[in-house]
Amino acid sequence: MGRRRGRGWRGVKPRLGQLSSETTGPPLHAAAGRAAASCRAWRAGLIAALAVCAGSARAQGPGADGPLVLRTGHSVRATGLGGAGAALMGDAASVFANPAGLALIHSVALEAGFFGGPLDAYQATAAVGLRLIQFDLGFGLKYYNFGAEPEVVPDPATGGVTGMPTGASVSAGEFLGVGSLVYRFGLVALGGSVKLARQRVAGLEARGVSGDLGLAIAVFDILALAVAVQNVSGNWDEGGGLVFPRLTRAGFTMNYVDPQETWRLLSTIELQWPEARSTRFVFGLEGGAVVHGLGILARTAYRSLEDGADVSHFTYGLSLNLARLTVDYAYEPTNLLGDGSQRIGLRLTL
Repeated sequence: MGRRRGRGWRGVKPRLGQLSSETTGPPLHAAAGRAAASCRAWRAGLIAALAVCAGSARAQGPGADGPLVLRTGHSVRATGLGGAGAALMGDAASVFANPAGLALIHSVALEAGFFGGPLDAYQATAAVGLRLIQFDLGFGLKYYNFGAEPEVVPDPATGGVTGMPTGASVSAGEFLGVGSLVYRFGLVALGGSVKLARQRVAGLEARGVSGDLGLAIAVFDILALAVAVQNVSGNWDEGGGLVFPRLTRAGFTMNYVDPQETWRLLSTIELQWPEARSTRFVFGLEGGAVVHGLGILARTAYRSLEDGADVSHFTYGLSLNLARLTVDYAYEPTNLLGDGSQRIGLRLTL
């Protein structure tokens, strides 16, 4: 596959400099090493190594990041708001951040998102939320494909200076599936989720199972106070090979005008406590106008970052409201390789 040129729908790019120093450890962490030993190098080996670095290889102690599908934005709207999600209520993608956020779904909510990454990589997400009397159900899928390239081995005729294709290919990908159940009583919602993740690198596979807990106090569509603990007790499958670092979120969202009227103005504040990492802070604003179901909303956010982070402190987004259908766009500037992440998504309420 050819390398993308220009500024298409590109995702956040993995750190290429980490390949040589962070690809050790069982079970998939050794994939890059075994790949190198078996001459799976060149660009095909790079794809496998990128997947390992993004998921398991860095998870050898405190501060492990975990699989990429656990860390990428759970929705296009949330990405535009700096990754906040604990107190964003009524979106189907709440299954990925705080299950209690499903509580304000009126009947059925559907959501999908897409963004492209380097080396022909891409991520696709889909989520659905349903209201059933005092309960809400949610289901979500997220898939990150790192791409595939022909396997190339050193050519013995040139002493390994050049390579030759074997006819096989090297590919890598990650999958996340989530199911959520929420119980509502009065203004309070309690929710829980179970998630399954799998990582595949050049025929090798690792897996993990974990869960989230969420609590939200929502005063109609006006304000919400929420807290969520993600990846409770880490990976419940001790032999699965993936690390699920705990992430605690606490957020507050406020609508300053009635969201059923023409003008819209919302703010969200969120604190995040990643396991063995520094506390993160996110402040986002969203505003615009909607007339007879048609309108446009703009959003931006500021977030604190760790030293050396490749992304910007600021994120941006837009939404086009078309009655029950909303088209979302988000842009996340990054300093890595001089490009940024652009995402597009759809939300539908029934």
